[in-house]
Amino acid sequence: MNRLLSKAGVSCCADSTGGALIAALLLVAISAIMGATILFATSTDLQISGNYRRAVETFYAAEAGIAETSVRLSGSPSSNPAYFGDSSPIMQPNWSAYVLSKPAWKSQDDTSYSTLFTNYIPVSGNLTNTAVLANSIQTALPYWTKVRHKTEFDAEQAGHSSLTPHYQDTDGVTAGHSQINQGNVVFYGFASGNGLKPMSFTSANPTPYSPVEIIISQGELEGAMSLLQVEVAHPPGPPLLAPLYANSQVFFGGGTAAVEGFDSCGLLSEGRPPVWMGPAGALVGNPTFTGNPPIPQSGTEALDLVKTLEGLKRGAEVINGDLVSVKPGVPGTPALLYAEPLAGGFWSELAVQNVNGFGVLLVKGNVKISAPFHWEGLVIVSGQITFDGGIGTSAIHGALFADQVHILSGDVT
Repeated sequence: MNRLLSKAGVSCCADSTGGALIAALLLVAISAIMGATILFATSTDLQISGNYRRAVETFYAAEAGIAETSVRLSGSPSSNPAYFGDSSPIMQPNWSAYVLSKPAWKSQDDTSYSTLFTNYIPVSGNLTNTAVLANSIQTALPYWTKVRHKTEFDAEQAGHSSLTPHYQDTDGVTAGHSQINQGNVVFYGFASGNGLKPMSFTSANPTPYSPVEIIISQGELEGAMSLLQVEVAHPPGPPLLAPLYANSQVFFGGGTAAVEGFDSCGLLSEGRPPVWMGPAGALVGNPTFTGNPPIPQSGTEALDLVKTLEGLKRGAEVINGDLVSVKPGVPGTPALLYAEPLAGGFWSELAVQNVNGFGVLLVKGNVKISAPFHWEGLVIVSGQITFDGGIGTSAIHGALFADQVHILSGDVT
């Protein structure tokens, strides 16, 4: 039997076949578009992920640069082998120094580079070197840092004015400054003779305190970079209220003693009273006193000497036993020594005899001084310091801070 196909049937079959083809082509096109979109999205995600990784790594590298620079500014050349601070006896506004982890650094890498500054690249034994070479203590992390003293111009750039002061301006000059005329260095410490709270300040006269430092650190990796800037300050130590400070007691029980409140170095030209005591302080004995005024004074607040020690001991050389017949530090390279019962090996009292030192001596606990003893600088004892025994004199040319001071024998000045 013959089967006849109508025109209508043929037309229907043809239309069905064409529709399927079109649908298949549309599906292929949509798949291609989706594939391209997924590929593009994946590529973008990878790029974002890579950028984020580089940003994080360069940020961490810049942070590491700040950490290294801060550590290398602490202590002194004798206590910190990597020390690279300003070695000038008078701090200059144009001092600057770099830490480089790679020798390929160029001055163009620092957008704030200026020939008005010293631009030292300190190395061991030469803190004023200017030859470009890697002077970082490590080479694994790619960064460079620059440190310079904060100046009045820096403070003005940040918004300082007489109406909105950022520091206490005690140098007598209130005019504005410029890149060429930076003004004075901004220090951190105690601006007034009886101040108990440290602050930023300028001074027309020499000061025993250290400058505020500006650290710029740039981390670099695969073309990416992160730039950080911070301000750091050296711990100022206790306020220099007098050459002899005691929280609770000053006892002159024997021998001869003299306490002079005038500074022969000229850093405290107006002078200080000979003795300053905490609110519960007591004075026993009658040594020779001079100063401005020439009589002992008492304050309304006691100094926290333990907290002071914690702030100053960073970068110090830890004493591993009694100090006997040693000469720590010299002028220009002061020592920074720290002793405590567990770290130093002594249990109740650090013994010091026949010592000629220059710098800072920090003792957490008690200490006994036996003549001869000569110290140029600062001595801080959280407990009791006793002068007793030995042959000769004991002298501190600087300042002594302790909870209790007992002078039992010998000549002490």
